[in-house]
Amino acid sequence: TYFAEKKYDEAKAIGESMINNKKFANCGDAYILLGDVAVAQAQDGDAGPAATMYETAISVDPKNKTAYERYATVNRNAAPEEAIRMLQEYKKIDPTYQVEAKIADLYYNQNRFQDAIDWYKKGDATNYSFTDFSKWAYSYFFRANYKDALDVAKKGLAKFNNNVDLTRAALYSSVETNDFENAVNYGKVLFDSTKAPTAMDYSYLGSAELGVKDYQNAITNLNKALELNPKDLKPMGKISQAYMGLGDENKALEYSQKYLEKEENPGYSDYSNLADIYTKKGDNAKGAEKTSWYNKAMGVWELMATKAPSIADIAYYMELQIADNQLKDKAKVSELYKKIISADENKENLSSNSKLILTAAYLNEAVNYNNTNQPEKAKEYAEKVLKIDPNNATAKQILSFGQKSEE
Repeated sequence: TYFAEKKYDEAKAIGESMINNKKFANCGDAYILLGDVAVAQAQDGDAGPAATMYETAISVDPKNKTAYERYATVNRNAAPEEAIRMLQEYKKIDPTYQVEAKIADLYYNQNRFQDAIDWYKKGDATNYSFTDFSKWAYSYFFRANYKDALDVAKKGLAKFNNNVDLTRAALYSSVETNDFENAVNYGKVLFDSTKAPTAMDYSYLGSAELGVKDYQNAITNLNKALELNPKDLKPMGKISQAYMGLGDENKALEYSQKYLEKEENPGYSDYSNLADIYTKKGDNAKGAEKTSWYNKAMGVWELMATKAPSIADIAYYMELQIADNQLKDKAKVSELYKKIISADENKENLSSNSKLILTAAYLNEAVNYNNTNQPEKAKEYAEKVLKIDPNNATAKQILSFGQKSEE
């Protein structure tokens, strides 16, 4: 009671009085209490005094499971191998002890999620608690391995039906794997099972509803997420998508603009969403207004290229689609292909998407030079195309014949 009230000196006095009394000389819990006090009063995280107390508890009371676990906990950073060894020693005393899950738990609490996963996989999952399954699932989730996170959550739910923590993990992982229908079902179970849904619960349920085109409910739940946690702006971008689904372009535009203004690290889909809104407005407009909306859409992709230079080629490629298909501006298209070449030409280990985009840019240059009677420049770019795409027929034709080619 004193310890719980943070009256550590009083708690320590009782612990010392016990170990000094022969009647309680073998009371492991007394040494555990003193170890807990030592942890609470430790300066600069010094675990030494506490470890000594827990080790003594083990020596006088070798079947005291808590002593082994406390010892492992305080040594998890300074002496992780010793912490594991001590837990395995208790396994010899109690063969049913889930030592793998406990070791995994130690790593989980250190945010060492891959180590936690490795130890959870070693254990007998048939004896795992719902907490074990939950932490195992979230270990995968925090490493962005959403499929395995979902699989573990499902295994846990098969044993602990409708458990809140596991249902939450299943909801989150289902959304991340685009399994929106099942995500909605998990969301309904979660909200039926918990009295205090979190902002993330509302956000993920709203995302699931967006995925199944239940736009109105998505907007309701995403707004609730914003209300509970105004600092997380991601729901704002999804609300914009929901309004687009409802055909309300003005509301969609309002939320998308707010999101990109406030969010420090927007993603590709956020830029794409706003550019799509501008493009659709252009599709429905006439004359100068049409051109204005298309230019705004292109401006969004230019902004993305500036803020996310690692994927600038994708931004330029999306921009040139508007220049080509909507504005029919061949000069702008050529300019953007040159920007792609500038962005990608000297990069190593290009992604498959970037290779396709760079190939298109080289081929555009090769065709343009070929059609303007500059065969040497045309062949130069055709050779660059073939280095990426050895079977490209147009590049081979330019190199073989130097004939004019239609773009």
